[in-house]
Amino acid sequence: MSRTASLSLLCSTRHLIRLLLSFAALASLEACATDRPLAVNCPQFETYRIPLPETPGMPEGGMGAADAGPSPLAAEIAETFGTAAASETGHRSQILVLSGGGEWGAFGAGFLKGWSTKGAGDMARPERFDVVTGVSTGALQATFAFLGKPYDEQLQDAYAIADERQLLKRHGNLFFVSHASMADTRPLEAFVRARLRPLLDAVAAPENAGRKLLVGTVDGMSGRMYAVDLTRMARELNGREREDCYVGALLASSAVPVVFRQLSISGHPYLDGGVRQSIFVTGIQAGAHEALNDGSRKGTIYIIMNGDIAPSSVTSLPPKLLPTLGRLRSIVFNQVELASIFGAARTYPEMQTFVATAGGHSCEPPPDEKNAIFSPAMMRCLSSYGEKLWSGPVPWQAYYAP
Repeated sequence: MSRTASLSLLCSTRHLIRLLLSFAALASLEACATDRPLAVNCPQFETYRIPLPETPGMPEGGMGAADAGPSPLAAEIAETFGTAAASETGHRSQILVLSGGGEWGAFGAGFLKGWSTKGAGDMARPERFDVVTGVSTGALQATFAFLGKPYDEQLQDAYAIADERQLLKRHGNLFFVSHASMADTRPLEAFVRARLRPLLDAVAAPENAGRKLLVGTVDGMSGRMYAVDLTRMARELNGREREDCYVGALLASSAVPVVFRQLSISGHPYLDGGVRQSIFVTGIQAGAHEALNDGSRKGTIYIIMNGDIAPSSVTSLPPKLLPTLGRLRSIVFNQVELASIFGAARTYPEMQTFVATAGGHSCEPPPDEKNAIFSPAMMRCLSSYGEKLWSGPVPWQAYYAP
């Protein structure tokens, strides 16, 4: 090899080495800056978790536990309904179930507002629900819905963002490779704290004794789903400790894998409840049945699906990692939603079930927001659509009405 060729090869090699070292340095800097999950401190968090049965309709403990009695959650729901019956003559038990759906939560916010202002007669919105459950974006809605109509404006305002960066911080591909997520939700934590902090005393108010506000999350280590009792948490804790635990539960319920950075509570990882159930009524219906099975009382379950249950279609699917994972996630979550609705519709005869979805909408993100996780324009459209549904025929679909 000539001396000139040798020098050229040496220079090329050095250039390649510099590039590789620069790449490694960038990766190291990004990893150092973000190598920890979004962490919330609540050492007593597990004391507010209630385990859900592993399979809807199956007793706690699984296939071999037919004689084990009701699940812990079912027992607590039965007690809740029993308290309501004792305190109010002719009380009809009311349950509100709020699904996951990310930006589609704007639909639910608008739907609740329309229900408050235009629902009438038998379809008027109840003044209070005995039980409210939420998963993912439904968990973020649940406190407002639990507190009732006066909080509709605050709920709609929470979904009326001007920029996606109010809720998350996007990272590059290096972050995804290192942390298996596309975005950091630290801005969401601040956003949730600011809006929920003023509401915690209202949740803990004496008039809410005997009611249940529950959000669903999945233990990242065991894979089990739990209901977190926010009403008890709000009553028993105070100050920053209460705020940390309460906000931690909401973030745990909405920690969408692959999309959002991992969430840990006192060092323990949690995942979005939607990976198990897009809506959760497991244990809720069993508890209702136990409390109502003498036939003298009835109940109603209202389910708001924050989304369109028809599977979304795409015009292209590049053979790359992130688009493939994103598409896989949307298909899997859609299947979970369908299975969750089917499970909820197979209710006990004393419970009448109504479901509302965003089916029929015409909302689309504008071109400059096509790749947004939270499209402000899409959310405005969905909120308006949810509210306007109440201008026509009653938008509930009835299932197994007694």
